[in-house]
Amino acid sequence: MSVEKVNVTLPKETLAKLRRFVPSGERSQVIAQATNQYLEGLIQKSVLRKVNGLWKDRAHLRTQADVNRILKQLRGSTQTRLKGLGSRG
Repeated sequence: MSVEKVNVTLPKETLAKLRRFVPSGERSQVIAQATNQYLEGLIQKSVLRKVNGLWKDRAHLRTQADVNRILKQLRGSTQTRLKGLGSRG
């Protein structure tokens, strides 16, 4: 993984905790991991906001039986494709 050196400003309390609990040679890695986890959470929230209500216009999915019927159709088409792939090899 390539890295780039950056300057950041942290609250004094956060920096004090970082210095107290993380050895000096590991601080960049801890900050990178924490930042990555935070960003993954933001990305997940963004995706959830985008797909929120995606199926609301699906009036035919009102009951559990409706959902089960659609799932069976989807799974059946997947099984058909997988069988076709298996017969090729």
